Amino acid sequence: MLRTRRETLLAASFAVMAFNSLYQYSWNVLGPMIASGLEVSLIKVATAFSIFAVLSTVSQLALGPLADARGPRVIAPAAALLSAVGFLGTAFSRDVIEFYVAWGLGSVGEGVLYGIASNVAVKWFPDRRGLATGLVSLGFGLGAAVANPLIESSRDFREAALAIGLVELVALTAIAATLRYPGGLRGVSVSKAVRGVSWWLLYATFVFAIVPLVSFSSSLRPLTGLRGYLLSVAVSLFPLFSGLGRPLLGALSDRLGRPKTIELSLVVIAAFSASSLMGPPQLRVASVAMVGLFGGAQIPLFFSIVGDLYGEAFSTSNNAAMYTGKAFSGILGGVVMAALIEDGYGGALVIGSPLLASLLMLVALRTRRRGR
Repeated sequence: MLRTRRETLLAASFAVMAFNSLYQYSWNVLGPMIASGLEVSLIKVATAFSIFAVLSTVSQLALGPLADARGPRVIAPAAALLSAVGFLGTAFSRDVIEFYVAWGLGSVGEGVLYGIASNVAVKWFPDRRGLATGLVSLGFGLGAAVANPLIESSRDFREAALAIGLVELVALTAIAATLRYPGGLRGVSVSKAVRGVSWWLLYATFVFAIVPLVSFSSSLRPLTGLRGYLLSVAVSLFPLFSGLGRPLLGALSDRLGRPKTIELSLVVIAAFSASSLMGPPQLRVASVAMVGLFGGAQIPLFFSIVGDLYGEAFSTSNNAAMYTGKAFSGILGGVVMAALIEDGYGGALVIGSPLLASLLMLVALRTRRRGR
């Protein structure tokens, strides 16, 4: 009975993540449509993506403790309603300011749901935590993969946003209402966790671990030098393999152990990053796919190891705090990477960051064992 219940909850969390993915991975389709429909520049519309990045992260950090304390019974469907309002408000926006407000409200809902769905896996599956978090995270890519062709076939952004909003209003709210956390969990609160040196070492490990993923997402062409159809193939394979790697590496971590899996995968990321920069064109394409495979798995792997080290009771707030490191990775893999590429040093960062992360992981675990 328990096994059936938690597997049902895992499927529901996967579905929630599939809807969540539309805010991020459908942006490249929706953004230009919104700019055209509102008759504003793409740069102005792009501000909404920055709003999403900030609010989806901050909302996890702010409301994660509430979800840990009272469970997702009320907060998850409320967040689903906000997510639906984001799309419905976008459909009826008369100008870019109204669009910002709608997208911001939806981003808050998306962030809360992201944290809850991920931590359903962390809390319910201590025995297969890596695989469970990887499967839920896989939904974050597959949802947009299904929705994007439908969005592209829409007459305009209003039709697409209205359809998504109505489906979320009914389906996502109903699915979110089924999410539950188990009782009787133990763990360390985020206020206590951040007092330890080992927490900050693990945090720094996470920041550097996902720099290659962010860098290849933002600067694949200038980093690899790929052109034409090979660039198109690499651009398609990168997100696909990023999704597939999450349950695969998660399952491996359940057998091999989280620390070893993370350390080995970081070395592999560094090696494939190097071959994607200087190998023959076909090898570069394959290497890009492998960076996606191992790089995409890092976020669910780190969510899992936070549950391993700090317990499940406060995992929503603990993982929300860890997830803020993605903002620093974004700076390193975005603005800093762009500047380094101009000076010819982009490769040094994309190869060096996972190697540094692997070293930091060893130090973090040793420090943790010493009780610091």
